[in-house]
Amino acid sequence: MQYVVIGNGIIAMSSAFRLLSKISANDTIILIGPNERVGSATLAAAAMLNSFAEIHSNSFKSDADIFHFELSHLATRLWPEFEKELIDAAGENLPGACAKCQIHSGGCFEKGTYILNNTVADELDDRNFAAIVQACEDFNEQYEFVEPQSIPNYAPSTDSRANKAILIHNEGWLNPRIVLEKLDAILSNHAQITVKDAKVTKLEQTDGKISSVLLDTNERIEGDVFLVANGAPSEELLSDSDLGLQIQPIFYGVGVSLEIKSPGFGLTKCIRTPNRGGACGVYTAPYFQGPQLANDHVLIGASNFLSPKPFYHGRVISIAHLLESATKEINANFADAQLVRVNVGWRPTSQDVYPLLGGTSIANLFVTTGTKRDGFHLAPVISQNIAALMCGEDVDPRLSIFNPEREPIRDIAREDAIEMGVESLISQHYQHGYRPSGIRMDRQYREYIRRDLEELHDSVGAVDWGIHPELINMYRRGFAK
Repeated sequence: MQYVVIGNGIIAMSSAFRLLSKISANDTIILIGPNERVGSATLAAAAMLNSFAEIHSNSFKSDADIFHFELSHLATRLWPEFEKELIDAAGENLPGACAKCQIHSGGCFEKGTYILNNTVADELDDRNFAAIVQACEDFNEQYEFVEPQSIPNYAPSTDSRANKAILIHNEGWLNPRIVLEKLDAILSNHAQITVKDAKVTKLEQTDGKISSVLLDTNERIEGDVFLVANGAPSEELLSDSDLGLQIQPIFYGVGVSLEIKSPGFGLTKCIRTPNRGGACGVYTAPYFQGPQLANDHVLIGASNFLSPKPFYHGRVISIAHLLESATKEINANFADAQLVRVNVGWRPTSQDVYPLLGGTSIANLFVTTGTKRDGFHLAPVISQNIAALMCGEDVDPRLSIFNPEREPIRDIAREDAIEMGVESLISQHYQHGYRPSGIRMDRQYREYIRRDLEELHDSVGAVDWGIHPELINMYRRGFAK
């Protein structure tokens, strides 16, 4: 058997790694993806292992949302052991940054995320912070309230300081570049794996099954089982292949993260706000470089906007906003930091904002995409399940909720979606300097947004379902239907 894995981000590579433990000695794996990794969501990730920190006031409103959280929570628990598996598998090819790794403390893995509740945005922050605390209580997740001023290297501007904060003990971080380097070392040096520096331009079908893929080098690769795991470009690939699959739109969730060097003000734990309208608020995560190097690199994130096409460079407004937010809300000393790198990642975002995972109506074709900004975090769980499916094994039947050819999940009622949309847009405006002259102006503007969203829902026939706030512009521009 020959397995063909399309993509070289964290999910594609971890799926290839999981396959190694399942296939026979005579089986082979072809891993295909451009070495440059342009638009890689993995390389732009902070790799915060956050499940509870991502909860917001509208979480747990449907079976799909609850199951998605269960997968996320499981992934957080699986990462330490998965990281150990990767280190053991790399052996003598272990990257230098992994030397003297302590797995559960220090190195490129550490636990602990601080959540701030400040007044920089609006009251949506308060509700989302309260939802995180309540979820920690409901699920017996280990957390504690802390005095914000006691958080190491938390030094916000006076007018941006938090009035409440919690520490979630078991949600931490990794350096995604080091993890990817480990996977590169494992897979490129394994006798059963061939790594191709190329882009797949078409999947070719024969007698109802995928028989081969065509590369941009004009090379044709044959195989028996195929996995499409190339992120946001997956929809274009599947569409260009004319396979007759009914796959909902996958958008480019263009996100920017910033790596800075801030001597004397490095971190050992993540510091972030709750999710805010339009994105995940502001966060700073440690960015471990190696055992002999100073702990002074920090990753700042993240911006997000949906687009039907890729953007190859970070928008100036996104970069400026992230720098200002991190300096004001996390540590004013970042003003003297050096900007090391601007990362641009294409987060694959489906029309219903849930992942597309599993087999298709073509028996030997599997798809994993639509993971939005959770792809890195979910990798241990997704790879475990997708490798099992590719080998004909049983998995949790609830995964069928996220079948790649499903109709879009519409689990938000119209009125709830409109309310969420108003909250999200107002939150976005507050993050960018919106300050109404009085309560009356604020009420008038909220009512204007509400009427506009009602008209949008009417125009697309959303009578008994609602548009997710992140998809408002895609529906408005006709790219989502």
